Amino acid sequence: MISGDKEFQKSLQQLERMYRALATLRAEVVPQSAANFQLLAEGPIDEINRLRREIDEYLGIAQHTTAASV
Repeated sequence: MISGDKEFQKSLQQLERMYRALATLRAEVVPQSAANFQLLAEGPIDEINRLRREIDEYLGIAQHTTAASV
């Protein structure tokens, strides 16, 4: 849970790193096997989703994203 601006900034940086890692994984693995990419991407995608939920909650937009996805 994010409780202040420093943690918020840290979460944004972590989110950026996870997206970069996922992009690198995609570039390296998809040419050999899209199925392997799907499998290997599960962990980073789970972490991205967790970080996004925490960021949304901190910003007070968690309810809006939930309502929009229904």
